Amino acid sequence: MSDQTTPQNSAPQAATPQHAAAPNSMPALTVQDAMHPRAVSIGAHETLADAVVAMQELKVKRMPVTQNNRVIGILTDGEVRRNLPPLREGLTPWDFAGRVGRVRVREAMRQPVHTVTPETPLATAIHTMLERHIGGLPVVDGDGVLLGMLTLTDVLRAEARTPRLRWGAVEQHMTVGVVTTPADAPAHEAAAKLKISRLRVLPVLQDGVLTGLLHEVDLAEAIDRASAGHGDTVMGGQFFLEGKTARDLMRPPTGHMRGGTPMRDALSQMLALDVHGLPVVDDGGRLLGVVTISDVLKTVLGQAKEG
Repeated sequence: MSDQTTPQNSAPQAATPQHAAAPNSMPALTVQDAMHPRAVSIGAHETLADAVVAMQELKVKRMPVTQNNRVIGILTDGEVRRNLPPLREGLTPWDFAGRVGRVRVREAMRQPVHTVTPETPLATAIHTMLERHIGGLPVVDGDGVLLGMLTLTDVLRAEARTPRLRWGAVEQHMTVGVVTTPADAPAHEAAAKLKISRLRVLPVLQDGVLTGLLHEVDLAEAIDRASAGHGDTVMGGQFFLEGKTARDLMRPPTGHMRGGTPMRDALSQMLALDVHGLPVVDDGGRLLGVVTISDVLKTVLGQAKEG
């Protein structure tokens, strides 16, 4: 799932219980039951270079931003990348480090930040994540002091421990209107599809059969490598991906499943592979759809799948 930018404002936005699910669709689980404490934060006056180092070492994609121990914003890997100077400008390592070191976290962070408290119903937190297209919520006390972090993976792990009599099969809840690309399509066309659809992974098909997965991060790295020694160009990705196809940059299709797979098993496989989406194929390998983390969370909430 992707994070969505919200209007600029400095006040934290706490999730309210007005969207809580029906009592029988979410037992009395609260954020306290799923959150992980000791969330790592970063100060508003730290540099973007400090944020990059911390995210890489801790393997996290988002960090609450604090000032005087209160949460005032959130910094994601998306904001960091958008504020880094592009390699295609031909900067020397010295100049690149200097420019990154002059950017402060407060200039790149997202505001307002949506927060929850330990007592917030977990259903309310899930609704906030789905509606706002965000992957994590800082957990704060009544004064806005950081207590922990709640991520989509935390929610999945909490639900995996919760008994469910029946969730149904993957085919009942999967997303069927899937954006795909042919294996021999130019890589720049696949990159454009990812950008327009705001997806992070694109299934790659050969004669309708799933043959690979094209990840946004792999395309970005290919463009960065090609552009590093060239300089800027108005053609962007089309120029730097010239001559490459989706097949050249795709990864093997790991973790695919059949439509009859129980949703409970889809949840377990997402946790095991640390992914937020899995392709669904028939016995011949033809793509039927994709089951995403949003599909799982809507199933948790008891929401019926729209046609």
